[in-house]
Amino acid sequence: MKNTCLLVFLLCAQVAFGQTAKHIKIPATKCSIIPPDGFVAATAFSGFQSAATGASIMVNELPGPYEPVADGFTAEALRSRGMTLVKKQVIDFNGSKATLVQLTQPANGVIYHKQILVFGDSKNTVLVNGIYPEASKNIEPQIKDAILSIVYNNEQKENPLEAATFTIDTKESEFQLIRNMSGTLIYSTDGKIPTEKPTLLVGNSIAKVSPPNQKLYAEERLKKLPRGEQSIIKEINPIRIDNVNGYEIVANGKTKDDKTELVYQVMLFNENGDYYIMIGQAKEDFDKYLESFRKITKTFKRKQEHY
Repeated sequence: MKNTCLLVFLLCAQVAFGQTAKHIKIPATKCSIIPPDGFVAATAFSGFQSAATGASIMVNELPGPYEPVADGFTAEALRSRGMTLVKKQVIDFNGSKATLVQLTQPANGVIYHKQILVFGDSKNTVLVNGIYPEASKNIEPQIKDAILSIVYNNEQKENPLEAATFTIDTKESEFQLIRNMSGTLIYSTDGKIPTEKPTLLVGNSIAKVSPPNQKLYAEERLKKLPRGEQSIIKEINPIRIDNVNGYEIVANGKTKDDKTELVYQVMLFNENGDYYIMIGQAKEDFDKYLESFRKITKTFKRKQEHY
């Protein structure tokens, strides 16, 4: 208990001995960082990116204790997700311990390198993910310096809507906004994550996509959800929201204890190669929550600067 209290104190106090005038606040988080030269604030996620190098630094704050998250970065677990562990070490970080992970991952014919800093306490964990393609491997030292410059300030106000590229109206529903994670707004009916109650995720793509068959792409995206390969599609309909075309899918999914759940997915594809995705899941009152999901998704609007 004493160690936990100390760690919480250290996280809160980092701003006193870690933050400088060069630090830039990361929208929708309690973190600030000194980005490498040439990096600008990302528009699709909380972090920074460089068009010249194809590199990015993404920050996620997760509900849950630090140790299980850090322990989960094993060679076997990463291999099952198509990644190769290069190095993992525990380091001294702002008066406490953190984990620094290096790995590689192929994507679309390109090898990407990742440096991931993991730190936190008994309640929350921060992941700072520096990503760069093999062709820009020379930027590796700058990426490492940047992720190690991060400062967590528990007193810093965070607004999950700040980094979103869109708006969505849930005021007339039970859904409560929990957080913004990688550009995705997370809602639940009981204000908790994780939860057994109905949830709603609303987000945007980070990378550009131009699927030749958008309907098929939406179906394949549904299958990539946890246990999505077991989902049975009941309806798939063309849909248009905020002048953007896409597809609505209603499916029966399977929970981890093999019970049937409602899965509702809407994907919208704009002319710039971006997509927006809304995923609702409920284990109860299917008709009620299907109506709620449909009503909420119709309120989706892109922010003007992202047209």
